[in-house]
Amino acid sequence: MPSIQSKLLNVILYLIRMKKTVNRMQERVEQGERTYSEPAPILYKKHLVTTHLENGHKVWTISPKQNPGDKHIIYLHGGAYVNSFSPQHWTFMSKLVERLNCTVTAPNYPHAPEYFATDTNQLVFDVFRKLAMVAGAPNITLMGDSSGGGISLALAQRVRDEKLEQPRHIILLSPWLDVTLSNPEIQELDKIDPFLGVEGLQWSGRAYARDLDPLSPAVSPLHGSLKALGQISVYIGSRDIFLADCRKLREKAKLEDVSINYREYEGMVHDWMLGPLPESRQALNEIVQTLQSDD
Repeated sequence: MPSIQSKLLNVILYLIRMKKTVNRMQERVEQGERTYSEPAPILYKKHLVTTHLENGHKVWTISPKQNPGDKHIIYLHGGAYVNSFSPQHWTFMSKLVERLNCTVTAPNYPHAPEYFATDTNQLVFDVFRKLAMVAGAPNITLMGDSSGGGISLALAQRVRDEKLEQPRHIILLSPWLDVTLSNPEIQELDKIDPFLGVEGLQWSGRAYARDLDPLSPAVSPLHGSLKALGQISVYIGSRDIFLADCRKLREKAKLEDVSINYREYEGMVHDWMLGPLPESRQALNEIVQTLQSDD
């Protein structure tokens, strides 16, 4: 049963017409209305926060100030491929550092429409490859929400295809797995999703794919094999249009005889795990337990 807080969030999303805002994606991008935030001052007080450039794009590193552990998380933010970090991303990453004594690497990867999937995939691959050389791939978790979840899975598939050692875990939060949104079940989910809008997302998906086949695994990793990847975990809500493709991913894993930790939360909307809800705390606890199980 969804919490009172999550039910209230659904109402608020309807009242502020969030779906309409998402459906105006192209107009907003053309007008320069794009999300970008940097770590708040409190993060600098709590953690060691540094940056460097990779292929001309800023990469943030957040770690404990003293005695960091061996765990590393590469966090790929959501934002429909066109937006950067939101304040919720930084808060969530800070919680991961606190709970796991880990180091989080968060690239501000190239965004559409100025860049496209090839640019983004190359940058995150370079970030992973260099970190794996230092930290060891088994100590790395790939984690991403929404579009960042799709990029995370595509990255793991490329790492496998290039015959590099896999990260131990791949954790996908409300992942966008197929940019075409062509799954017929999405139309019914669109009626109950108060957050995401198909029209706006299809535009940003086309911008991200550009001249690549939008159904290729590099763009839509749902269509790539799940064999020989790290341990996959999926968190998705039942009022999220991406639920349809997450269920397809679960079925694909079953057909390929691949283990998957699939968590579907009743009544939850897109990216709920980044918020302050009781369900958000439950998801974070489960993620922490999953990553601590390696100790």
